Amino acid sequence: MKTKLIFGTLIVLFATSCSHNQETKPQRKDIVDAVFASGFIANNDEYMVISAADGYLNKSLVKEGDKVTSGMSLFLLSNEVQSAQYATANANYSDAKSKNDANSAQIQQLKIQISQAKNQLQNDETNYNRYANLIKTNAVSQVDFDKIKLQYESSKSNVSILEKSLSDLKRQLSLNETNALEQLKIQQRNNKDFNLTANSNGLIISVNKKQGEFVKRGETVARIGAGNPIIKLYVAEEDISRVKLNNKVVVSLNIEKQKTYNAIVSRIYPGFDSNNQSFIVEATFTQLPDNLMYNTQLQANIITDEKTNALIIPLNYLLNGDSVQLKDGKKAAVQKDIANNEWVEILSGLTENQTIVISKKQ
Repeated sequence: MKTKLIFGTLIVLFATSCSHNQETKPQRKDIVDAVFASGFIANNDEYMVISAADGYLNKSLVKEGDKVTSGMSLFLLSNEVQSAQYATANANYSDAKSKNDANSAQIQQLKIQISQAKNQLQNDETNYNRYANLIKTNAVSQVDFDKIKLQYESSKSNVSILEKSLSDLKRQLSLNETNALEQLKIQQRNNKDFNLTANSNGLIISVNKKQGEFVKRGETVARIGAGNPIIKLYVAEEDISRVKLNNKVVVSLNIEKQKTYNAIVSRIYPGFDSNNQSFIVEATFTQLPDNLMYNTQLQANIITDEKTNALIIPLNYLLNGDSVQLKDGKKAAVQKDIANNEWVEILSGLTENQTIVISKKQ
């Protein structure tokens, strides 16, 4: 029966004799070359909830493990200065809106004055027309006619002035309402900074602040995992060149080490991560584990090569990296391929029927 060997696994491949010269024969095995990596479960759209204002965490509406939806309120901050500014802006807008109403006291007062002025103008116009007819027959003096005419023209001017005053008042009151509304909108936007919401659907992974604590502008309050879970792997510098996109990955989660899950390499970060002193590789599960918990630590083997029925020998039988000693004392040049600290694959130069030895002089 063929045995599948994972690269890096410590397995005794051969039985050896106890004679002066240890000897063995090459064997056929199914072999797997793999790069070991450690890592954890993350999300492909993970993001931070960051405060845009200074304030105390007045109320936490969520906790770790809660599912959230886009736009959902998560944390409420309090700030006395902002609350006062919002209250003032709201009061100013309510006052400006009330004054700009068609039934406001200022507008009604001017409308009454205009109505009275128009009534006066109507009386003065009647008198003026009557005196205009009488002056033609010298029934009234010129002085009396001029007095009536002056009164009539004054009434017309008064109505015009009052109507213009009403128009100016309405325009000013409308402008005041618009300005007050803009100020209220500014304070409403500022108020939103004190209501921290979710940018998208996801899961609360961690909360960094407790209720009652002070939160600074730009400080992270929580971390949210959004989108599908992914595997983040740390790969050593000497191994990264062997990793390719779509390589198979065998994953063992620390929370259930008895099971393994399959994944594929989906992304290779181009730069070296100095914080972790490794390269970062992402992998995607081919089938999601049940009850997957984010941030779970894991171990993985990234399969870089698989061979069926490969010819292998123990590594310590290899001389100078390119030859072996045969039982008859001769040396045979060999071509090797996959190797680890236990064994090496032989591509040519040996057969299964040849016996190789290790001399005590080695």
